[in-house]
Amino acid sequence: MLNAILNAENLAQKGKLEESQAAFMEILAAEPSNVRSLLGLGIVCFKQGDNDGAEAQFKKILESKSNHLEALKNLCMVYATKKDKVLALETLERLLGIRKNDPEFLAFGARIYHAFEEQIKAKESIEKALELSSTNYIKQAEFNDIKAHLNGLPLPSKIKKKLNLTVCCVPGMDSFIHDSLKRLSLYLNVTTSISLKAEDHIKNLLNAQIVWLEWGNQLTQFILTQTNILSGKKVIVRIHSYELYDGLAEKINYDLAGDIVFVSPYMRDLFIQKNFPTAKNCRLNVIHNGIDLSRFSYLPRSQEKNNIAFLAYISYKKDPMVMMQAFSYLAKDNPDLKLHVAGMYQDSRYALAMPHFAKKAGLNERIVFYGHVNNPDEWFKDKDYILCSSLNESQGLGILEAMSRGLKPLVYNFPGAEDIYLPGYLWTTFDQLKELYDNPPDPQEVSAFVSKYYSKEREIGSWLKLLLDNQQVDEIFDFAPEKPAS
Repeated sequence: MLNAILNAENLAQKGKLEESQAAFMEILAAEPSNVRSLLGLGIVCFKQGDNDGAEAQFKKILESKSNHLEALKNLCMVYATKKDKVLALETLERLLGIRKNDPEFLAFGARIYHAFEEQIKAKESIEKALELSSTNYIKQAEFNDIKAHLNGLPLPSKIKKKLNLTVCCVPGMDSFIHDSLKRLSLYLNVTTSISLKAEDHIKNLLNAQIVWLEWGNQLTQFILTQTNILSGKKVIVRIHSYELYDGLAEKINYDLAGDIVFVSPYMRDLFIQKNFPTAKNCRLNVIHNGIDLSRFSYLPRSQEKNNIAFLAYISYKKDPMVMMQAFSYLAKDNPDLKLHVAGMYQDSRYALAMPHFAKKAGLNERIVFYGHVNNPDEWFKDKDYILCSSLNESQGLGILEAMSRGLKPLVYNFPGAEDIYLPGYLWTTFDQLKELYDNPPDPQEVSAFVSKYYSKEREIGSWLKLLLDNQQVDEIFDFAPEKPAS
């Protein structure tokens, strides 16, 4: 009997499906409950496109062996091929319930979840598979390819030779880079040069093929004078916002830079208006900072709308007294409305002025001050709105994180806001703010908006198109338009 089974399996491996099918059926005629032959016949039927026949064989196995892993896995594949989401995910949950810590099955589950657009579960499954296979280099490479595929990114295994990327930054200003560099390290040999000492950066740049200068500040000004060090290297400067407003960007000679990256179209346009002659040969790119949707995912909440959040480093740029006045305006007609203010004071005047306003306006019991919040994701859970009163934002990362959680945006229409947010998320006057508060966008649509335009994967894809433009990348990018549709 074993020889007959091996012969049938061998025929299937050679692609002789009809002969294999006949061989398995002959075995099953003599021994109808032979599990190995039922499985083999089911797989042959599946390869022939006979999904009903395949389903029947796998179900026969599960009638006697309800936890048979291969039967469950293959049955799940049959349902996925039939596009039967309910039965496919039900079968997958049975499979993962048996082998919840098996990286292979978790990776399989990630593909099935992705096929049915259950992206959060797909990402959770592949991340767990990667975590559990951390000591297995071969599996890590395979699972990283799966993760990249799920996110619409190039497969890391297709990068034939990693280029050396060095990122230069001064201490304390590196908060925007680490999460992105961790992901980019699958495609490049990434090193960071974070120091106040010029000689440290010079030494760290010697082996770099690509140089990323974070912020258009004095460090970038110095490095872009080092002709001998930068010769033959691809040089990228990333400018956020303060460098343009404070005049630092004007002190830089961009002759040695090939690309300048901005985090919003408005910042790019401000740069263009200044007409820097040394930047005339640079490519100007917009790459938005991305939101890690595995941390800031949509959270359903009640229909109540009584909690407004304000989260920021509190300084004049955030116009916090306008924020307090805005809340006061909304609070007049809403006795249950509360304002939750989180963030460190960067100007001690506000530490006095804001509680003083709350007291004098009779809002002491309705405004809560938290100071610094270590876990914004957790803090957002019981909030309904995110309020922004900023004079200017290059992008508003904290606002987008809150929106991805499902908080409804009340965003002041600062210069450039319309390049980042939909018009229906913005207010200019207090009357418009009240109208937006009374008629907010749907929380799920708000979260989906962030996922579509501002995911971390989208950011990484944009960086890879810039960083790997001198290499063949086999996967094709297919991202949504840069600017949200009005």
